[in-house]
Amino acid sequence: MNYMRILSARRINLRYIRKTILVAFLILALTVPPLANFSIGNIYAASPLTNYKIGINNSQSGATDVTYTFNWTTSGTNPIKQIDIQVCTTPSGTCNAPSGFSSGTPTLSADNIAGSGRTVSAPTANAFRVVVTTPATQSTQSMNLTFTGVTNPTSDNTTFYTRATTYSDTGSTIIDGPTVAAFAVLTSSSIAVTASVDPSFTFSIAGVSSGANFNGGSGNVDVTTTATTIPFGTLSVGDQTIAAHDVTISSNALNGYQVTASHSAGLLAGNPPLASGSANVDSFTGSNASPATWSSPNGTTASTNTGFFGYSTEDSSLCTGTVDRFTNGGPNWAGSSTTGGELICNANAVTGQTTRIGWAIEVNAYQQPGLYSGTAILIATPTY
Repeated sequence: MNYMRILSARRINLRYIRKTILVAFLILALTVPPLANFSIGNIYAASPLTNYKIGINNSQSGATDVTYTFNWTTSGTNPIKQIDIQVCTTPSGTCNAPSGFSSGTPTLSADNIAGSGRTVSAPTANAFRVVVTTPATQSTQSMNLTFTGVTNPTSDNTTFYTRATTYSDTGSTIIDGPTVAAFAVLTSSSIAVTASVDPSFTFSIAGVSSGANFNGGSGNVDVTTTATTIPFGTLSVGDQTIAAHDVTISSNALNGYQVTASHSAGLLAGNPPLASGSANVDSFTGSNASPATWSSPNGTTASTNTGFFGYSTEDSSLCTGTVDRFTNGGPNWAGSSTTGGELICNANAVTGQTTRIGWAIEVNAYQQPGLYSGTAILIATPTY
C-alpha cells in the first residue's frame, strides 16, 4: 500500500524511487521460489505412478528374509536415474519408520529399469534406493523391482505404507511421485494370513461351523474353525475331513485384488504342509492350475502319500487359468505348496465381498500316529 502511494506522488526523488524498487525486488525475491524450480516442473512434471502395488511373500509380523516386490506403470519416458522407496507408518506427512522394520542390506534380485549398472543401498533402515549408472529412455510400461532379505514390522494387525519416487538425477529432480501404496502384517503365530493393501483395503477371515455347506455340498463341512485355526481333531482312516473359512474383502482398488494360498516351509525335506517329528502329511495331488476331485491317499510307505492335505474355493471367476476350475464339477482340490496359488480374485473394486474357501485332509492306515501341525498362509494383493 505504501509502495503504491509513493509511485503515485507527483513530486518524487529519482534516487528514492530506485531505492524503493530495489526493496520491492528483494522482498519479491525472498517470497517467490527460485525460477529454476518452475522450469524444472514444466520439463519433468508427470502423473503419479499408476497400477502401483506391493507384494510380500510373508506377512507374518517380525518375519525375516521376506521378499518385497514393487510394481507400477511409468507415466513418461524420461530416463530414470534414481528410485527411492520409503516404508512409513502413515501415507503422508513425516515418514516414521515402522517398529521392527528393516530393509537390511538390500539385494535387488530382479528389475526392468532401462539403462546399465545398478547401485543398491538403504539410505535409512526403512528405505530402498536404486541408482542407475547409465540411465536410458524408459518405455511407458509395467516396471518391477524385487528386494530380498527384508524384515517385516513387528506391530501385529497393522497397515503400513510405501512411498515411491523416481528421479532424473540423484535425488533432486522428480519425475514421478511420491506415490503411495499399502500393505499389512498380521500376527507372528496365527494362521499367518497376510495382506498387501492400500489405505482403504480391508481383509478379514471368519471361522465356519461344522454342518455348513461348501462348494455345492450339503452339510459337508466336518469341523468348526476359528479365524486363526483349523482344528481337524482326530482323523478317521479313509475319511476325507473338510473345514472352511469365510474370507471378506473390501477395497476401492480400481483393478481389484487377488488372494493366494500357501503354507510355511518346515524343517522336513520337501516342505510338506503338516508334520509330526519326522512324519508328515503330503500335499494333495491336484495342482492350483489343474485341481482335481478328491482321491484317497494310496501310499504303503509311511509319510509317502499316506496322507493328503489340500484346499479349494467357491470362487468360480478366478483371474488366471481356467476361471471356474475349482467349482466346475467340484469341489475340486489343489495340493498346498510354499508357492502361493490363486484362491480368490476380482478385477474390480468391491465392498464386503465374502468368499468361502475349504481345507481337506485324509490319511490311510499307513499314516504314522502323532500330533501333526503346520501353518496356512493367505496373501491378499490389491492392484491400483
